[in-house]
Amino acid sequence: MALIGSRTAPSAATGTKNGSGDNELVAAPGAGKQIVISALVLQNESSTATTMILKAGATALLRCLGQNQGDGLALALAAGRELQLGNNAALNLNLSGANACGYSVLYYVDAV
Repeated sequence: MALIGSRTAPSAATGTKNGSGDNELVAAPGAGKQIVISALVLQNESSTATTMILKAGATALLRCLGQNQGDGLALALAAGRELQLGNNAALNLNLSGANACGYSVLYYVDAV
């Protein structure tokens, strides 16, 4: 990733997680750096109601109950209003059960 000022170029993470508890979506970027989220989609891909909690490391940021298959959350955040995870925090998705949940995250890494 090329640096733009103190930020890296935008990146995307997408896939499916299905482990009960915390699932890493984006690894911690290293000391003095933070993940900054500009857009995200979370979607329950199972037919079982699933609570999805987006976390900065162990700290909850957003919570969504996907009651039915296809339920979820979509956010596009304006410049200056992005979610900043804080120093060296991984982006995690906590699932209430071992149910498939899809995710797409647009983010960049910035200096803290």
